[in-house]
Amino acid sequence: MPESKVRGRPRSEDIDLVIVESVLDIIAEDGISKVTMEGVAQRAGVSKASLYRRFPTKSDMAQAAVERMRQESPIIPSEGSAYERLLYLMEGTRAGIQKTRYGRIMLAVISTSHEHPELAQLVYNRILQPRRMRVREILEQGIEAGEFPSTLNIDVAMPTLIGPMLYLGMWSMCDPVLHTRTEDVLRSVMGLPQKN
Repeated sequence: MPESKVRGRPRSEDIDLVIVESVLDIIAEDGISKVTMEGVAQRAGVSKASLYRRFPTKSDMAQAAVERMRQESPIIPSEGSAYERLLYLMEGTRAGIQKTRYGRIMLAVISTSHEHPELAQLVYNRILQPRRMRVREILEQGIEAGEFPSTLNIDVAMPTLIGPMLYLGMWSMCDPVLHTRTEDVLRSVMGLPQKN
């Protein structure tokens, strides 16, 4: 007769993941202000004592959540021309700002950055800054390959490329935003002639 499997207690790392996922879900669905120790414990299905044992403060919990969020960051392609990679990144940013959990969390962080500057700084340092460096590399490669003008100001181009995608993504249900092409934005910022 085969031995029956005895189900033990969940592993510690499993509980940690459930807690962190609960934090991210709450932010995406209800906003940062709704993240409370009691609410997270209830959503994760753990006791408050178990929660505090793993994350003594909301700050500890936020740091773990941001590290988890990094894994959901939209992919920045490593193959293709610089132009193609930038267009892919911009399209993904625009489409994902409303349709993905990552995008909704980013909106929540941006909209409450004045109330939660420490969290905003953490997100910037751990997620946005590394991505900015990757975008800078792509722009430099594009200039070197002759795809973009040699006079391009990279420091100005980076926020000018991504900022409109946040706007277009947030107001995607409205005309004329709906009909604004991402590629037109890219070509305008890069100083390239528009396609028909």
